[in-house]
Amino acid sequence: MKILCINQFFYPDSFGGVERVAYETMRRLAARGHEVHMVGQRTQPGTPDVEDLFGFTVHRYGRADSRRHFGGRTRDALHRSGRVMSRLLDEHEFDIVMPHHSFPYYAYLRLPRAKTTPELMTFHASFWQELKLEGAERSIGKPLESLLFGRLAKRAETSCLKRADRVVVLSDFSREQLASYYPFAREKVVRIPGGVDLERFHPAPDRAAVRESLGLPSDRPVLFTARRLVPRMGVENLLRALAGVRSSFPGVLLVIAGRGRMEEELRRVVTVEGLADNVTFAGFVEDSDLVRYYQAADLFVLPSLAFEGFGMVTLEALACGTPAVGTPIGATPEILSRLAPQLLLAGTEPHAIRRGITAMLEWFSDSDAVGRLRAQCRTYVETHYGWDHAVDALEATMDELLTDGGRHG
Repeated sequence: MKILCINQFFYPDSFGGVERVAYETMRRLAARGHEVHMVGQRTQPGTPDVEDLFGFTVHRYGRADSRRHFGGRTRDALHRSGRVMSRLLDEHEFDIVMPHHSFPYYAYLRLPRAKTTPELMTFHASFWQELKLEGAERSIGKPLESLLFGRLAKRAETSCLKRADRVVVLSDFSREQLASYYPFAREKVVRIPGGVDLERFHPAPDRAAVRESLGLPSDRPVLFTARRLVPRMGVENLLRALAGVRSSFPGVLLVIAGRGRMEEELRRVVTVEGLADNVTFAGFVEDSDLVRYYQAADLFVLPSLAFEGFGMVTLEALACGTPAVGTPIGATPEILSRLAPQLLLAGTEPHAIRRGITAMLEWFSDSDAVGRLRAQCRTYVETHYGWDHAVDALEATMDELLTDGGRHG
């Protein structure tokens, strides 16, 4: 088939869950012989307008510096993306369109030629709800950008979900979220869980050597989390929990990968709680190093407060044979409770996170049990979350759409 994939950002120019899902599925569809064209926003200066990557063709729109301007990236997604997609529709007869973000998809559906090709949208989360929440979290009122573009996001999201022939969700949580906000789309939903690159994310043959290469201690329990440093990710609660964990495990070390507007505030929490010897801010971590941090850690922690539509980082840790604990938010219960119920934390509060981490570290004194759990983590991901399963399901849904006659079916 000839596929047009529409996204706002894309990997490897930009890192994020949505980008990774689009990248992983598109490169595998291309490897199976489909012709894939991906439209995405330029985020790195000097990158070409058109480029062949990973077996498919990337078409970039907009300016890399648009993020510096008020609403710049949103305006680019709504306007400049349309020009690129209009050209592609003139040059190609696509069999199916696969959007991953509502803003550029909204631009697509307003094109005169975009009327008959079947459209298979992936709903990762409600973007307007995330804008609303992240705006409300700001310390000085709601930012004007969230107010203005939140309303636009809701309108675009509604139009896109009405237009799509099928809507893919990655989890039961996302299915329920979609049904609560947009009940009219309930009958269109297809649940296709995402996956993990099992070749890239794998247990290390020598964890001690990996730790040494990262400069991590061999004689201390190491916790790891990879998060954007914004309030809804729950890192502040994790730090406050760590203060309690330290009373039982004085040598515990938490490594935090990621950047964000809360970094200074989180560093103040570290100072106030006296955690300077127990916390390392690793900043932005390159993909190659991210795998090694997963492999080196004793325990991965996901302390989310809201919107965890899939939980790819949790699965990446498990694929590396590293047990993960997480708060009962979003899709995390679906992932962890089936693996081992004790991995699901009792709540999002610091005391619940503290109890869960402390219990796991105490249990780690049984090296044989830990070894079995590490092997179980890897097997669980291989069985349930390999990308081949997801791509098989995508192809089946694509075939069904075409068999039903696409938009006329």
